Amino acid sequence: MKTADALSLLIALKERVARVYFCFFRAFRTDPVAAKCWWELARDEYGHAGLLTMVRDLAAPDADCGEIGARLWSLVESVERCEQQAGEVTSLTGALELALRLESSELGALSYRIVQSLGADLPEGAARSLSGLDAHARRLAEAADGIADRKVRQRVEDMLGGFRDR
Repeated sequence: MKTADALSLLIALKERVARVYFCFFRAFRTDPVAAKCWWELARDEYGHAGLLTMVRDLAAPDADCGEIGARLWSLVESVERCEQQAGEVTSLTGALELALRLESSELGALSYRIVQSLGADLPEGAARSLSGLDAHARRLAEAADGIADRKVRQRVEDMLGGFRDR
């Protein structure tokens, strides 16, 4: 798979995830903490899509992305399932569970990796903008404080704990 094609697919996936988070913003906008979480997650994902668009425009047309291409197709299926389930979410717990699946997928890692692979053609620190999983985990943890489900709160804390250990 060509790098530009992989980036186009990543852009589309990031935008779809942003729309899921924006859907959650609408659903939970009466809860200020949850609404802020979903708004900021959607904004971040749209920002990532914009950065990936810029990177795609700089990528050599014949560049090959290697094994990343095959891994992207499983992400398409995962994001599609999450989109379908997002419309059925009725609780903050359900929204957080879905977000945990999205955030623990390879979407962020593959985006970061492909941008890093083009690092010589990009300004210093360009890939750093995509390494926002720590910030996403913190936002989800703040929103999870408002739910009673200890298992989901623990999963969010576990995700966040992985960043505290670094």
